[in-house]
This record gives sequence, structure tokens and C-alpha cells, in this order.
Amino acid sequence: MHWADKVAQDIIASNKFKPYWVDDMKTPSGFAHIGSMLGPVIHSAVYRALKDAQVDATLTYVFNDFDTADEFPAQFKELLTGNEGKVLKMVPSPDPAYENFADYIADDLKKSIEYLGFEARYISSWELYHQGKFDEVIKMALDNAEKIQDIYERISGSKKKESGWLPFQVICPNCGKLGTTKVFAWDGKEVSYKCEENLVTWAKGCGHEGKMSPFGGAGKLPWKVDWAAHWKVIGVTIEGAGKDHASAGGSYDIAMAICKEVFGYPEPYKLPYEFLLIGGHKMSSSKGVGLKAHDLVQILPASVARFLFINNDIKSQGNFDPNGTMAIPDLFDKYDEAWEAYDKQSLPSNGKNGDEKLGRTYVLSQIKEIPGKEKGFFAPRFRDIANYLSQGLSEKEVLEKMEKTKGGKIDESEMEILEERIKYAKVWLQDYAPNEYRFEMTEEVPEAAKKLSDEQKKYLTAVVKLFDNEVTADSLQIDLYELSKQMGLAPKDAFSAIYTVFIDKTHGPRAGMLLTNFGKEKVVERISNLSKLD
Repeated sequence: MHWADKVAQDIIASNKFKPYWVDDMKTPSGFAHIGSMLGPVIHSAVYRALKDAQVDATLTYVFNDFDTADEFPAQFKELLTGNEGKVLKMVPSPDPAYENFADYIADDLKKSIEYLGFEARYISSWELYHQGKFDEVIKMALDNAEKIQDIYERISGSKKKESGWLPFQVICPNCGKLGTTKVFAWDGKEVSYKCEENLVTWAKGCGHEGKMSPFGGAGKLPWKVDWAAHWKVIGVTIEGAGKDHASAGGSYDIAMAICKEVFGYPEPYKLPYEFLLIGGHKMSSSKGVGLKAHDLVQILPASVARFLFINNDIKSQGNFDPNGTMAIPDLFDKYDEAWEAYDKQSLPSNGKNGDEKLGRTYVLSQIKEIPGKEKGFFAPRFRDIANYLSQGLSEKEVLEKMEKTKGGKIDESEMEILEERIKYAKVWLQDYAPNEYRFEMTEEVPEAAKKLSDEQKKYLTAVVKLFDNEVTADSLQIDLYELSKQMGLAPKDAFSAIYTVFIDKTHGPRAGMLLTNFGKEKVVERISNLSKLD
């Protein structure tokens, strides 16, 4: 049974989490890495599994845009310096098409997760606070400040009482910062606060102090209290979190206790999940570690990208390293294997033999409806397509190869997949394939070129003249071959000279394709530099 179905089954069997309201949350503080797509896909899978189990379910996604900006992505630091400490919704957008920084970043992630079929209704934390929907829980938190302090100490060992801490921060009416204010008193109607100059290391307060009502968006609860408050305000009954939050004594445990003991709301279903690593390293948006979510959209088709997250068990740490590896071809192969499992009708409903879990993974990986694939459908293998393209074959020639492999004509639905895979195979070959698949011009003329014979060097000099007229990959391939015959040089030696001088290899893709890809200017320059080796 697939992990999503196990979770759904557990939720329904417990009879404690009605109505079935699945939620996830993200702070839009910087361009999200692909690890940030894991949460949405996990919650989407659980939501779909609940629906498939014939129960009503809701899926929402909260953008915690009332959070404080403590640092900005490197490309925006110069532009946004001075806005540290402000609410993300109050920081100007780098793009004039958006009203603020939070909306700009949130929209970037929305596009990426919707590409993966994410079907949630979005909720703005800023709007909830300003609509007064948090007023009740704010009062409850301030009235029960000592109880919250005790929960922190009991669960995590954090001692809040000694610092006179109250679970709230206001937006300073003088400088507009939230992250620098400290609330130190509550009289049941207003809070007393001070915007402290050195409260945090990443922003400076202005020193202003005063009293104000905490309601209607004047300020917000701290993260762990805020998380629990969202559950009560929205009505969430199911919400997962990465293992950093879900470790013993972590924010998950604290929020759960506050939810039950302070807000009097039932604890949601706890769903911890492991990280997805990139090349064995944990990803971080602020440190620039990991592939960006909007980059994943460029290197994988939607269903295959979703499969990347759905296929891995949430209790197991995943690892995806596209750079210089076969990770992407391997992923396509596994996806095709899942389709075959589904195609063999190996799902639990029909009771037939087969890999039921893998077939179910395919179903949960689809973006919309499952493509209508007739029996005998031929899925062009990504790895084969990449191999042919790396050898310099044209798209037409790749099609011919695929039809030969199939033993018949590629039909319309198969052609759609072939064209898609050709598109992504080109991306993989250009940016992520191991060196043996990538044929890039060396920065300098290789030392191996010194060993070329005089006949090979004369041949290369003559190649320059072939560019006097417009050439295509196919026409140049023919001309290169004819030139070797005219000069009495074996084609093997002629093409070996080209590969040696341009890519420091003895073999490679079609020479005509290789040189036209490099372009006339680079080809002429490289051959003219041969004389510098003498």
C-alpha cells in the first residue's frame, strides 16, 4: 500500500480528525528550493488519498506573509537593505508587477507547485490577522502567557519567564518594524511595547515605546504560537511538517501542546516527513543551497517531477542530484516502470498480481486525469533519446529510431511524449549530463592537438573554407566527409582531428552537428589557434 493511502486509512480509522481539513504552510522569504515542493506534494497526495477513500476533504496552503524579514536573497540585498525587521507584506517588491515582496515570492512558488498539480486554496496569514480572525486567539495567548511559558520550558527547556517574555510582537508605528519590538505588559485591552535597538542582530529598532491594541493586524503571535493559532482559526485537522520541526521537543510538539492546552482546539493529525537532499546536502533558501523550485520546472515534465516526491516514502530521506549524474534518466526509467505497473492493472481494486504500490504511485503522480493510453502504448525511453541526441542525431532521426524500436509508426499520443522527452533530454544533455554525454568546446586548444599529423592539420585548415557559405548540420556533415576524400585522408582520421581540437576526445557526436552548434566564429578562431601550439 502506498504511504499516502496508509496515512489516509489511519486518519479515517481514528475517527478523530473530522472534518478532514489538510493544510500546509510556507513563509515567502526567498525563492524556494525544490525541497519546499515536498510539503505541498505530500499534502496533495494525502488529500487525494482521502478523496479516493470516498470522504469529503479540504486542502489549503497558508502563505505566512505576516512573518518578519530577517534577511533577503543575495540578488535583492542591495535593493532591499534597510527593510530588515519589517513584515514581508510591507517590504517593497523587486518587480513592480507585485505590490510587495511577499506577493512576489509567493507567486513564484505558486507557479512551481501548481505545475506539480497542487490543488489547494491559498490563504494569506496577513489577511487573516487584518480581518480580525486572529483577535480571539491573540487574547487567549496573552491571557495565558504564563501557561505558554510553562509549555515552552516543559517541552523544549526554553525559559521564557526570566526575560519577561509575552507571546506577541507589534508593528512599531514609528519605524514600521515588527522584528525589533518587545511586548512587556498586557492589561486585557492594550499591550505595552518598546522597539528595542539591539533586540536582534539582523535589524535595528528605533527606541520608540507606547501602548496599543493588539488586534486587527497590529501585530502577530510568535511562530510556534502562531502555528497552533492557524489550526484553530482555519479549522485544520491534518498538517505535516519536516523532521526539523517534528523532532522531540521541537516546534511541532510545542504548537500541539499550545493548540490543546491554551486554545482548547484538538491537536491535528501529526504527519512528520523526511527531507529531500540535493547531492547529499540539506537545502537552504537563505544560503543558496539546492536547486530552486522554479528551476525544477525547467528540467522535468510535470508528472515526472511530481513522481520524484510521491515515489519516496515519507519516512525515508530522499536524495536527488541531477548535476553530472544519471539521476534524471534513472528517474524517467522508474516513472516508466510505474506506468507499466499501472498498465498491468496491478492496483489493489482488481486483485491482480503486480506491484500495486508502484502502480498507485503512478496514479498519484498524474497532474490531471490519467492519460488515455491504449493497450500496447509505446513509451519512448528517455535514456535512449538522450543517447541518440548526444550522438548528433536530428529529431527526425530520433523518431525513426523510436519507430524501429516500437516496430511500427508512432501514434499521436506517443508522439506527444516523444516530443516532450526530446525537449527535456536536450536540457539534461546541456546542463546536467555526465561528461561522457556532454560535448563542450574546451577553453583552450588541447595539448593532444600537438600529436596531430600534418595531413590532419591541413584538413582542419581547409574546414574553415566550408563556412564561407551558409551551412546546416546535415550539409556540413556531408561536406566534411567529402573534404576528407578529396584530401586523401581517412574519414576516421579526419573526424578524430575535429574531436581532438574542439572537445579533447577521440570520438563524439556527428561532427557536422558539433561544429554548427559551436558556430562559425568559434570554429574559425579555434582552428586559427592551432598554430600557437607549434
